[in-house]
Parts: sequence; C-alpha cells; structure tokens
Amino acid sequence: MKPLFGLILLLFNHAFFAQKLSWKEALQMDPLKVYELDCSGLKWDSIPQELSHFKNLISLDLSHNKLQELPADFVGLQHLQHLDLGRNKFSIFPLEVTQLSALKELHLDRNTISRLPDQLSALEQLEVLDLFSNAIEQFGEGIYLLPHLRLLNLEGVMYGTVFATQFISRLPHTKVLMDPPCHCLD
Repeated sequence: MKPLFGLILLLFNHAFFAQKLSWKEALQMDPLKVYELDCSGLKWDSIPQELSHFKNLISLDLSHNKLQELPADFVGLQHLQHLDLGRNKFSIFPLEVTQLSALKELHLDRNTISRLPDQLSALEQLEVLDLFSNAIEQFGEGIYLLPHLRLLNLEGVMYGTVFATQFISRLPHTKVLMDPPCHCLD
C-alpha cells in the first residue's frame, strides 16, 4: 500500500506545481518547481536572465511580446515541450529553439519570419508547428524531416498552386492548414 500512496502523493505534487504561473508568481517560488510559465503580454523586448533558472519548465508562453531574438542560454530549457513565441517580432527563425530536443509544440504565429532553417530537422519530437501569418519564402529541407509532425499551420502564408501541391505531397502524414493558393505566384 505504501508504494501506491507514494505514487498518489507524487501525482498530487506534480498537479499542484503544474499550474500555469505568471512571471511575478514564479519569481517568488523555487524555480526548479515551476513547470508551466505564462510570460505573455509583458512587452518584453528581451528575455530576463532569471528565466534561465527555470530549468524544469515544460510549457512556456512568451507570446504577445516584442522579442526579436532569444538569448544563448535559452537552450538550457531542455524539458520544454510547449513553447509559444507567437505575436512577437521575429524576422529570423530563432535557432536556439532547434536545440530543445523535447519540444512537441511550437507556435511562431504572427511574426515576420521569411525562412525556415534546415536545422528545424533537429526537433525530432515536434508534433505541432504553427507558422500562421508569417512571410515565409524559403522552407528549407528541415521541415520535411520531422518524423512526428502531425499539424502544420501555414494559413496566412502566400504561396502558389504548384508549390502547394509539391509541399503537401512531401508531408504525407501531416495535416497542413493552408489558405487557397495564389495563382499569381505560379
């Protein structure tokens, strides 16, 4: 009976600490006991150094800020599975993200990213990639090498009919959300 009680206690503790905390709340806690962090809408143009102390984060929301790049120590967040960088000011895909090997869901919607890097293939666990409303002109080969990618949102991205057909055929196990293609780009 003791092992069962221990398991229940462990699950209770994880459930208690797995609540999504605001930045202000998280700064008052042991950073190693914070698993979900909401830093959306804080108008950050850079990430505070203190964020690197939250090494056990599983989910991080940095949406609705003014971020243009990520710091080098961002790669220390190796437990991240869900990362929201939507509605920022990224014009270049943040390569630091490609070193987060546990990442399953990545939101980069509503930025101005024009090119996806080949290094994207390093995200072998990635299941969801949201690139809604970006200015992507070059996709690189990395996008085609994601073995677990199940959902790719490209709505709001301009492309032609020939590209759309070829692109979707190279991702047979992925649901690709796209607007109707523009014949003007063929």
